[in-house]
Amino acid sequence: MNLSYGWLQHASGNDEPLQILELANSTDDQVINFNKEIVMSRVSLNGSSTLESSSSLNDSSMWMCSTDVSEKKVQQKRSKKRGRHFDRNTRATELESCYFEKVKQLAKIKQRQDEDKLAARLHSFSGNSKSMEGAIITLDKIEKMQSLRLMTSSVKVKALTSNVHVPVYYPEVILCVEIYHQSTSKKVQEFLVLGSQNLTELRDNIYCLTDKLMEAAEKCDASSYFLIEETFCNDLRSPSATDYSKPIFDWLENRRNEASEKWEFIMSGELKKKQKELLGNLDISNLPNFKAVDMHKIRFCDLRFRLGAGYLYCHQGNCKHIIVFRDMRLIHPDDSHNKADYPLLTFQIKPRQRKCSVCQIYIATKMTVDDKWAPEDPCYFCIKCYFLLHYKEDNTLLYPHTVYDYFHE
Repeated sequence: MNLSYGWLQHASGNDEPLQILELANSTDDQVINFNKEIVMSRVSLNGSSTLESSSSLNDSSMWMCSTDVSEKKVQQKRSKKRGRHFDRNTRATELESCYFEKVKQLAKIKQRQDEDKLAARLHSFSGNSKSMEGAIITLDKIEKMQSLRLMTSSVKVKALTSNVHVPVYYPEVILCVEIYHQSTSKKVQEFLVLGSQNLTELRDNIYCLTDKLMEAAEKCDASSYFLIEETFCNDLRSPSATDYSKPIFDWLENRRNEASEKWEFIMSGELKKKQKELLGNLDISNLPNFKAVDMHKIRFCDLRFRLGAGYLYCHQGNCKHIIVFRDMRLIHPDDSHNKADYPLLTFQIKPRQRKCSVCQIYIATKMTVDDKWAPEDPCYFCIKCYFLLHYKEDNTLLYPHTVYDYFHE
């Protein structure tokens, strides 16, 4: 740090050599500060020309520096934006690829689970312990599995809310009885009954729309019968009941030859061939020995029947159903041990109900036939739409038509 004494004296414009000599041994920062003081004093003594020129240079240099800094900042921001945009696209593609891979993995896991479930179901019925991949279940197998699942299911449709407890005496047999509609061949109900119960207890729990219609028309008939193998089980509990089997027995007795011919025609198919294969040329009576019993006096354990065979249930004159004894087993701890709970409903088909043809909101309760103002024949109405369109304000009929009560199909 060597500064000449004369130059400093000229620059300062005063006689202060001692202060300047002291600065010779000071630090750089102190020298810079002192130079600033000299410049300021020089400006005050010699005028502002030199200061203006230096300030203009400084301003220009400062403006140049500021423009350079601003351009650098803009370039940095653009580069950052470009980098972010590029990173965002690449990140999106990476995420999409990861998501697709995860979806494929989940789909494979779901497919394996379905195959395992399918193999387990088929294994439980076919006895095959090997896994069956890609197996196709036919309609017959599905129906078989559904029927077997219903027989062994612990879920009951009927609520077990009987207040009376009647103990079950061991050993007791439980029968699975299915009720089919004859015209549609669809199963409508399924019951679990005890072998010690009478047939009338099953008959009272069978639901049929014909009973409701006959009750609404006040023409209900309490007569009915079960035809199981060669036995007519007639319901004669009501004093007004009629024996439906009596005309059949009269026909068999009075027209024996005609009945034999019809029976031989019925049995001329595969059953006749099977009988010949089993019994050879042994003479077999053509007509079976039919008999009639009271339904309320016979129990299920007193009957002779075959599992899986179809038998007949007839009521309301000519409304017929097919009944099938699907299963027979001993009672076990998971079953209800209250006799009052049986017959136990385990399946009930869901009835189909039509909506009103006018409002399409409420369930139809009336059905009109030959209705001249109806859009279709037959036409279905809810109770509100029916009275609004067919009756005046004074409850008189607008025009004649035929109407019936509608329940379901």
